[in-house]
Amino acid sequence: MPISIRLRRVAAVAGLAIGVGIAFVVAESALAAGYVVQEINSPGPAARLSGGGAVTGYFVAKCTTLSSQPKRTICYYAPWVFDGHRVTKLTSKFASNANAKAVAVNDALEVVGADVNGAWYYSKGNVAYPDASGSNVRGTRLLAVNNRGVALGMSYVSGIYQPVSYRFNGTPTPVLVPGEAAADINDAGMIAGWYKDADNTEHAFVADATGTLFSVPKLDPASNCRPVRISQLNATTGDAWVAGHCAGRPFAYRANVAAGSGTLWELGNVPGFTNLSVQAINSSGVAVGTGVRPGTAAPDGYTAVLWTNDSATGYTIPRDLNELQPFAPSAAWNAHAADINETGTILTGYNDTAGNFFTFLLHPAP
Repeated sequence: MPISIRLRRVAAVAGLAIGVGIAFVVAESALAAGYVVQEINSPGPAARLSGGGAVTGYFVAKCTTLSSQPKRTICYYAPWVFDGHRVTKLTSKFASNANAKAVAVNDALEVVGADVNGAWYYSKGNVAYPDASGSNVRGTRLLAVNNRGVALGMSYVSGIYQPVSYRFNGTPTPVLVPGEAAADINDAGMIAGWYKDADNTEHAFVADATGTLFSVPKLDPASNCRPVRISQLNATTGDAWVAGHCAGRPFAYRANVAAGSGTLWELGNVPGFTNLSVQAINSSGVAVGTGVRPGTAAPDGYTAVLWTNDSATGYTIPRDLNELQPFAPSAAWNAHAADINETGTILTGYNDTAGNFFTFLLHPAP
């Protein structure tokens, strides 16, 4: 796409500020009160949490040992969904060798994911495949689904690879323009994604419901920057928060598209942590993810990380969530935080050396 068109489509963002750490608008009441730990009897790893507390993931549903030489075992996955009370395996909704993995869920327990047949959308006991909806659609990937039943993804539509929206049993509909890539969508229809600059580096953006882009500044002008999540729209402040990475450095961006303003912060890598990765952020600007903290009890050093307002310093530092609210034992591997919703509930988990997965919801205590 010509750069002149790009510049006309990207809205200017006024009042930009950049810093290290975040002065969030949220106090530390959640930390002071602690969390109530709810264990989910998940059969496999969890992928995502909805605003209402639903969780989805996938598990090993079938393994087959091939008789040909050399003998090897192939395992196939199926999705599961947690409704707040119990886990339901969706094994019967997919062929035994479909290898179906879930990636996102909404409050209505609608789930999106992919299998050997391509992207799928599960709703009320039925499964729809976007690529089966029309001969001009192929290669669809669904990445997220909001509480209005709109899934976001990428697809070849009439041979052009571009961001698309998709409703259950509908047809993928182009959103934004070819050359842009989508990452996440919220209930207001705002999309986080990225495109390539004229210098061929990746640049993150926020798009409003009309498709107008608001450019997210970079931590380093020469770095590739991609978002991973966008929060819901905060009805009080008008802000939506975006979390992502610039060449491996995690960032958080507070966007007020109505005012045309935004503020970017690096989720700083302070001594004691390495390999920091942000996974999700909510509309209060509280972010979660994963990092390595040498000297922790965990054998691999990985732990769940929380970024929130620090009353002593006035800005955020990475905190060991498992230290603040223990959920993983000292022998745990891959302790992590995968998601956070608008109520502040955090999706966490770990696995052991036998390959068992353990999943928890950390609810802010009353």
